[in-house]
Amino acid sequence: MRTALAGGLRRWLLALLLAVAPAIVVVGVAGAQQWDDMSAKERGEARRNYERFQKMPPETRQKVERNYDRWQKLPPNEKERLRSNYQEYQDLPRNERRRLQRDE
Repeated sequence: MRTALAGGLRRWLLALLLAVAPAIVVVGVAGAQQWDDMSAKERGEARRNYERFQKMPPETRQKVERNYDRWQKLPPNEKERLRSNYQEYQDLPRNERRRLQRDE
């Protein structure tokens, strides 16, 4: 399992995050570290995310992969802008985030 996780881990983690927060482009897990550089806690979270991704319906997985491919094609400055926007969103109080989600 380690080889499968290490090989596709970054792609699946980022893809899963993109699927979970479709309104906000999410960009990774603390820099999308290499497997060996992750703490035991991070590896556990990565395993759970990978397993959740594997259980998604094929249509959902395809959507996640398309979103990830689109993300990969963005220029670095656009990725950084989206990371910043997402962090600002995450820093909002929960009730404000819910209000923004309803307004979409």
